[in-house]
Amino acid sequence: MVVIDVTRAYEDLLSREEEITAAVRTSVGLLGDDYPALADAVARLLHSDGSRASVFRLLPFPVLGALGGDPDRALPIVVASRIWWTGAEVFDDLADGQYNAAATGVPTAQASIASAACLALVPLTVLDQQVQPPHLRSSWVRECVDSSLHAAEGQLADVSADSGFPSWATVMRTYAGKSGAPYARDAAMSAQLSGAGGELLRGWRAFGRLFGVLRQLANDRAAESADADEDLINGTRTLLLAHAAESAAGTAELDTLTSLRVRARHDPAARVAFGERLNTPDISATYNQRIRSVHRHMCVLLEKLAPPSEDRDLIRWMLDESAKASRLSGTEDTA
Repeated sequence: MVVIDVTRAYEDLLSREEEITAAVRTSVGLLGDDYPALADAVARLLHSDGSRASVFRLLPFPVLGALGGDPDRALPIVVASRIWWTGAEVFDDLADGQYNAAATGVPTAQASIASAACLALVPLTVLDQQVQPPHLRSSWVRECVDSSLHAAEGQLADVSADSGFPSWATVMRTYAGKSGAPYARDAAMSAQLSGAGGELLRGWRAFGRLFGVLRQLANDRAAESADADEDLINGTRTLLLAHAAESAAGTAELDTLTSLRVRARHDPAARVAFGERLNTPDISATYNQRIRSVHRHMCVLLEKLAPPSEDRDLIRWMLDESAKASRLSGTEDTA
């Protein structure tokens, strides 16, 4: 396999952070004349969002570059996206009871209102500040609204009270909504800036959706230990859980998984035992095969969507790193 060096493109992407931060500050500051309390709360939430510097959320820059456009034009999309993601992160923390008002300086009640605004109104206001053709402006509104609706639908499925084991297909739809929709939005809006439409635009939207799934899969592996794994504590319907349940269907192992899943919410020892059952060699090997299948599909799709370029190589690196972070450790990787 040929290893492509993307160091320069990666460093160029990281060097945009100061520009992005300044643009976010300016956009939120413009709200201050009419909505000073909201602007202050949003600014505080943005400042305290530890995920804001994720390089993977800068996808609009290389997408536009890979399509022959000027990546600088993607800045408003990145700014709007950063505000949306902050709203999503805060809203998620509030729903999980993990929100830290002392750390953000925004009381819980105010954070609830501000995060809702970040998810719906503030990004649209940011995009409305840009000078764009009318057809593009209306299209971006649709992309933003559709992505937020899909994300909301995915989040509702994620917190479903259903105690049964979901199927792989069911959780894939959930992931494609709650995490895939915002990446699909950003990829599609960036492609539109290059003049893409029709099949090409649909392709980038599909690519972004799957990219978001990979990012969620990588996030699923972020817990430092099973006893502190929030997914196990909350009973989250993850793809790993769905895969393990499908693999154990019709066996006594499914009863064991069911029992451990219930106990894991309150018992650290049960969480450790549950985590071990989800990471057995057989489960890990077949789960990783599914991740590799998604990764291969996306690599093929990327080659169809954009010609060879440094920007396309950077997107491919993002795919490779996301897939690598998504796989379970402890099994031989022959991908």
